[in-house]
Amino acid sequence: MSIASAEPPAQRAGILYVDTSALLKLLVREAESTAIEAELVQWPNLATSVVTEVELPRAVARAREERPEAVIDGSLVLQGIIASAAIIELSDDIVTAARSVEPIYVGALDAIHVASALSLDRELAGVATYDHRMADALTGAHVRVIAPA
Repeated sequence: MSIASAEPPAQRAGILYVDTSALLKLLVREAESTAIEAELVQWPNLATSVVTEVELPRAVARAREERPEAVIDGSLVLQGIIASAAIIELSDDIVTAARSVEPIYVGALDAIHVASALSLDRELAGVATYDHRMADALTGAHVRVIAPA
């Protein structure tokens, strides 16, 4: 009789920056939810912007009104995510960098996410995002975009 081993997933090196669109999939069940969960557990070092502390609860509240069946009770999950991730504050340097994020069609909050991720410099291993405009900006900056399906 064979017993399947429940080995923990391999840990990835560096810091994975996680934007709101990726974190939202943990709280609002969508096609990519299981895949992003599996990806995130492989990263011992996560980071996000302080902007996420505003964006994520608002996005969950909006989803709760629009698609209540898809929203899990995520108050503990939300607290755990925010507690485990390094929160990058909105510094003058990040504001300055966000102003020059290309392409220009990237929205203000997404530009802040891009600038926050880039502030991690050599420690940045990639960015988890499902936002196409943000992904375009990151690709242009030669940053690995992670969006498991």
